[in-house]
Amino acid sequence: MSALNQIISNVNKASLNKTRNYNQVVQLLDSLRPSDYNQNTIKRMKKLDSLLGNISSKLDIVLVGGASGKSLTISFAAKILKEEGYSVGAAYSSHILNYNERLVLKDSQISNKDFTDLLNTVIDIAIENEINATSYEVMTMASLLYFKENNIDIVLLEVGVGGIFDAANFCIPVISVVTRVAKDHTELFGMDLEKIAADMIGISKPGRWFVSAEQSKLLLQKMKIMVEEKGALWSMPIRKLANLPYIYEQLYGRTASLGERIAQIYVENVKEKFSPFLKGNLLATEKGQRGRPTLQAKRNAELNPVRTLKNFWVDNFELLKGRFELLDKEKPTILLDNARNLDSLENLFLGIRLLNYQKSIKGFALVLGLNKNIDVLEGLKLVRYLNKKVGGHLFFIPLPDMPSHDVMELEKVSKEIGLKAKAYNSFETAFEAAKAVVDPRDGLLCITGSIGMVKQYWMSRGIKKIN
Repeated sequence: MSALNQIISNVNKASLNKTRNYNQVVQLLDSLRPSDYNQNTIKRMKKLDSLLGNISSKLDIVLVGGASGKSLTISFAAKILKEEGYSVGAAYSSHILNYNERLVLKDSQISNKDFTDLLNTVIDIAIENEINATSYEVMTMASLLYFKENNIDIVLLEVGVGGIFDAANFCIPVISVVTRVAKDHTELFGMDLEKIAADMIGISKPGRWFVSAEQSKLLLQKMKIMVEEKGALWSMPIRKLANLPYIYEQLYGRTASLGERIAQIYVENVKEKFSPFLKGNLLATEKGQRGRPTLQAKRNAELNPVRTLKNFWVDNFELLKGRFELLDKEKPTILLDNARNLDSLENLFLGIRLLNYQKSIKGFALVLGLNKNIDVLEGLKLVRYLNKKVGGHLFFIPLPDMPSHDVMELEKVSKEIGLKAKAYNSFETAFEAAKAVVDPRDGLLCITGSIGMVKQYWMSRGIKKIN
C-alpha cells in the first residue's frame, strides 16, 4: 500500500483540515514514491489540476527538459526575463538539502510558512480525492498553485525525466525546451539516442514553440521532423555561446544562450513585443516606418544606451548550488557537481582541465559515485583522459540516491586501465583519504556523481539549509 493510500485509510475525512507543520509535510513527502513514469502519472496530474481550478491553463508555462543543464537553463532564462521586466517563477525537479529549493519566486526560495500552507492544500486534496500522487507530482502541482496565487507572469518548469509521461507534461506550455539529448535513465528509454529524443520531444505541443541546444546536426534534423509532425513551431537550434566570464563560457555558454533564446521567444513571439536588449541593441523603428531609425531614435539611444547581453552577464552571472560549485575558501579547494551521466561528466572534466590551464593544480582527487546507467569502461575512459591532463587519485563510493556500480569492481577495472583508484563504503572515509593526497593550498578535490553526492558533503559539514 502506498504512503498516500495508507494515510487515506487512517485519516478521518472530517479532520483533513488539521494542519501539518513544516517537518510533518517534509516527512510525508519523503515517504511518498519519488516519481512514476506512465500514463497514470498524466491522469493524476490532470485530475489534481481540475480540482485546483485548472490553474495550469491560467499560466504562461515553459517546460524545460533534456539530459543535462535543465536547472541552469531555467536559472539563466529567469535572469533575462527579470531584466525584461517580467515576474518569474522557477520550479525545479530536485533539491540538495530541502524541498524549498525547488520553488523560487523572484529570486527567493519559498518560505517555510508558505511552503507548509501550500503543500497542506495540495496534500489534502490528493487524500480527499484518493489520488495516489508521488512527491514529484505533489511538488509540481504545488509550484503551479504557488505561482498562480502570486500572479507570476511566466513559470519555468523543469521536466524531471524524459518527456511523454513526466508529471510536468500535462501542461500546455507556451514554449517547450530540450537542452541536450544523452543516454540517461536507460532503464526507461534504452540506449538509442533517436528514441530518447522522441520521448523528450513529447513535451512539444501543436502551435507552441520548441527550441533545443542539442549539438548533433544529424539528431537535430530528426528532431525537427518529429517536432513539425506534432504541429509544434520549430525555432532555430542554439549554436552560439553566450558571453560568460572565463572559464564558464566554454562550459555553460550554450546553456546561457538557450536561456536567452527562451526569453526572446517569450517576449517577441508570445507577448509580441520588441526588445532591443535581446536583439543585440538594434534600434526600434516606429510603427509603420520603413528603413533606418530616425535621428531622434539615434539620439535617444545615445542618451539612454541599452544594456548589452555581454555586460549583463558580467554583472549577473552565477551558477546554482551544486553545479560546478567552487569552494575556494576551503583547504583544499572543493569542487561540487551533480553530474550523473556521461554528457555532464564530460563537461565537468572539461571545466577541471580549464581550471588547470588557468592555474596549475597541485594534487587532484576525485570522489566519484558512478550511476548504474553509465557504461563502466566509457566512464572510466573519461576519467583517464582527465588524468592525462590533470594527474590525480580516484576514490569510489556508492551513490546514496540512485543505483550505482559496485565500488570494488570499479576499483578493479580502474587499476586495469592504469588509474590510481581506491574503493570505500562511506563518504566520510573517502573524503578524508582524498584530502590526504591533495595539496591544501593549490590542490583540488572534486565530489560528483549525483545530487546525493553533493548533499553528503554539506551534511558532513553540518549544513542543513542552502540559500
